[in-house]
Amino acid sequence: MVFDFNGTLYQDTPYHEQAWREFAKDLLGRELTDEEFREIHGRTNAVILARLLNRPLSSEEAERLSVEKEKVYQKIVAQKGKPQLTKGATAFFDYLKEQGIPFTIATASGKFNVDFYFELFELARWFDYEQVVYGDGTLPGKPAPDLFLEAARRLGGNPNEMVIFEDSHLGLEAAKNANPAKIIAIETAGNRRELAASGLPDLIITDFTDPRLFN
Repeated sequence: MVFDFNGTLYQDTPYHEQAWREFAKDLLGRELTDEEFREIHGRTNAVILARLLNRPLSSEEAERLSVEKEKVYQKIVAQKGKPQLTKGATAFFDYLKEQGIPFTIATASGKFNVDFYFELFELARWFDYEQVVYGDGTLPGKPAPDLFLEAARRLGGNPNEMVIFEDSHLGLEAAKNANPAKIIAIETAGNRRELAASGLPDLIITDFTDPRLFN
């Protein structure tokens, strides 16, 4: 099984939105347009920054700006009190471990945030860091399937046998392009109708307490 992280295992979409608004205002000297904002979800920071600045960025500049943005995000998270993973996630991880089912994370987030999450949520209790796939610039971002395909490779499994958990439309497209056995969408901010209309997920759940996950 392969899990997206942001919006799937951790309901932090509003925090990222706030961080991008604050960071972009400093970077661009103006507010993001609605169109620009719609382009953010599911993409790597390098892609987002190049689009916002309307020019190519060196890997060094992209990394520097990305870290600056994520510092804003992490400060926002720290102000929200003790964060929690999506309801039922830790119990589901325990179940997967008991059943001997391999699982990992495939996320567009960069190493700076992945390290933050591993410490914040003590993810090493369930996840092998070396098997986690994150946006380090070496793989095409979503909707390309490469993050998920690499996750399957690191787990030593067949991509066609994967079950992928996602929340964003872009992520669901990437999941579909990986041709997995099943795609499960996490409902966020009341978007169940939108998820269903996309025709991309095989199953839509509200959280990880859904009994259908344990069949």
